[in-house]
Amino acid sequence: MIASATVQFYDVITFFHIAAVVVGFGPTFAYAVFGNVAAQSGMRASLGVSRSIVVWNRTGLTICMVIIFLSGMYLATYESYWEFSDFFISWGFVAILVLFGVVHGFFLPREKALVTLLEEEVAKPGGSESTDMPPEIAARYDAIGKVGMAAGVLIILTIYVMTAKPFL
Repeated sequence: MIASATVQFYDVITFFHIAAVVVGFGPTFAYAVFGNVAAQSGMRASLGVSRSIVVWNRTGLTICMVIIFLSGMYLATYESYWEFSDFFISWGFVAILVLFGVVHGFFLPREKALVTLLEEEVAKPGGSESTDMPPEIAARYDAIGKVGMAAGVLIILTIYVMTAKPFL
């Protein structure tokens, strides 16, 4: 006998919700690696990576966060299966709103400023091949890295809360 599975719309939305988390936030966990490898190749490589990060955060990550938010709204209201007062639902909504704020209020402005500084360094004679990071640029990378680590912890905790559903 062949078993058949019934795929419901709720399941499809759950898939898109999870896929948006993986696709949107997955690359952000490798930003430090990309930046460190690029820095070993010179300022021009660092500039390219920094530009890519700005473009991804502004477009790909933002689109994925919108999908996460909207699909989360649907999943939370589906046939009263869950309540907004459930801890994991509240946590998820607070987390995605905090991440929206951090991406657009902290990361994007600082990453754009970093791109400008790197462009200035690359424009200097011999600047594009230099691997010596000026203190101002290093300080910006450090600040972005620290907040990035905190955002990463929030993302990992949110994945745990959404899967384990504590306090239910």
